[in-house]
Amino acid sequence: MKKPAFALLSLVAAYAGAAPALTAQEVLTQFNLVTLGNVASASHVDGRSFIGGSVVGGEFAGHPNGIKPSSYAGLTVKGSAENIKVNSNGLVVEGSLKFSTVNGGTTAVLAGASGNNFNGLAYIVGAASGNNYNGGLLSPAPSTVAAASSTQFGNVIGGLSTSLSQLASTGSSVSFNGNMATFSAVANSKGLAVFNLSAIDTQVFSKGEFEFNWNGASTVIFNVDETTLSFASNFLGGSAISAGTKAIWNFYKATDLTISNQFGGVVLAPLAKLTNNQNIEGTVLVKQLDQRGEIHSANFGGNISAVPEPQTFALLLAGLGFFACVGTRRRV
Repeated sequence: MKKPAFALLSLVAAYAGAAPALTAQEVLTQFNLVTLGNVASASHVDGRSFIGGSVVGGEFAGHPNGIKPSSYAGLTVKGSAENIKVNSNGLVVEGSLKFSTVNGGTTAVLAGASGNNFNGLAYIVGAASGNNYNGGLLSPAPSTVAAASSTQFGNVIGGLSTSLSQLASTGSSVSFNGNMATFSAVANSKGLAVFNLSAIDTQVFSKGEFEFNWNGASTVIFNVDETTLSFASNFLGGSAISAGTKAIWNFYKATDLTISNQFGGVVLAPLAKLTNNQNIEGTVLVKQLDQRGEIHSANFGGNISAVPEPQTFALLLAGLGFFACVGTRRRV
């Protein structure tokens, strides 16, 4: 099934504005993985994924019962994809797709497809060869194509990371006993607890065991300013699972991050390449990913609504610029 090269541009124009941009809170609840660049995977992701570059390998949308409703497909890839499997909720690839299988949902490939198995409906733009269309062909394009370009993920997760990094500590503290770090949360009236680890993060991540006293906190922010981190800390007492539902680890300056034991919580590192050698219980929001362990959907239930969205800052700056301009004119 061939379409002209300008079909993608026409398609985007036809669907412009069809899907609203997501807020940071919506990204955290709808996605299990977001990368701004490439992914190399030898493992799987339970929930919905967005990949801002290309991907080689991996299995995605593996647990459909735990995936929240969204205008996005189970996997969205802005570049090309090769040797992947998507088990539910469909696939959108803006580049080419090779040697892959989509078991559930509708597929849209916008720059050619070869050697694939489509077990649901498929919409293919460009050269196609050696594909099995077990679910049949689709026209026009599915709405998930429009959603793929509706949110500027770099702005959203970058803005969230910057916003969180500026939060003052709520009095939360860390104590040390031998090889163990104990985190004691102190929450404000909205259930938000903030740990600012900048002065002690080297010491914290040198410890082999993490213990958590949540003390009723429903949303917990850990701000870390290291640029390079490699650690293998054990989350004691099954706390990786509970951390996944409420904690955000904001590695806001990190460019290289390696996690070698099971980890719990949102990994927010918009500037970093992450290598995970073990499972992560929670959402991953990074620049690039070398995935060697599983990423499990932990159903983040925290509330970051009190933190200004990136759009809010943009409007604020625009407003300040307007008033500055007015003030200048009045002085003339």
